[in-house]
Amino acid sequence: MNGCFSLVTLIYGVIWLMIGGMIGHIIPRIPILFFTRYKSQNFMFPPHPEPIPITAELLVRILNLRRLYWMSILFTLPSLFFGWIMITWADSTLGFGLFLASGWTIVSRLLPDSTDKKYNYPYSLNLIFDLNLLINSGRLKDVLVDEGMDINESLICCKYIDPQWEVGSVRCSNCNRILLDYPRPDLGRIRIDGMLKGSMRILLLDSRPLLSLKEEK
Repeated sequence: MNGCFSLVTLIYGVIWLMIGGMIGHIIPRIPILFFTRYKSQNFMFPPHPEPIPITAELLVRILNLRRLYWMSILFTLPSLFFGWIMITWADSTLGFGLFLASGWTIVSRLLPDSTDKKYNYPYSLNLIFDLNLLINSGRLKDVLVDEGMDINESLICCKYIDPQWEVGSVRCSNCNRILLDYPRPDLGRIRIDGMLKGSMRILLLDSRPLLSLKEEK
């Protein structure tokens, strides 16, 4: 009888631990799950999962997502605090799950994905700089064409450069040359797979690309 009671207690403890972990994992990611998913904020972008053109509007979106990504630390603090209170005063497995998931979120935000890669976070400033270079390349192309000057294809892929961010890389839609070999993270668009499945994917990947991050060549 005591063994059965202990088993039931263990199962309940594991269930509450998992519930606390899920709550602690979801709460910090609420901003990035919902704050950019309205139609009014996505009318300038093609629908998900179509390739998205590299424009100034996209850079603004990535900067906003970067703020939301780091804002999650602030959203983590209440669940971290309440988890600590529940552990201290009630010896609660729910509180331990909250504390564990919240602490892991903070650690995952502060530690980079890798120290030997150029893009250490999903919305790295280096990524924004490289995308901006592609925009400037398009502007330079327009100037060269207007002036009747030859285009240096080591800097600009073709006369009709049109960078589009596909799932696996940024590619020119005209000549198919890869301009930036980096998979596309979540860009805050309304997802075609629905709110539930889309939210689950974002929660599991933490806004990172579905494809594995590629090594720099």
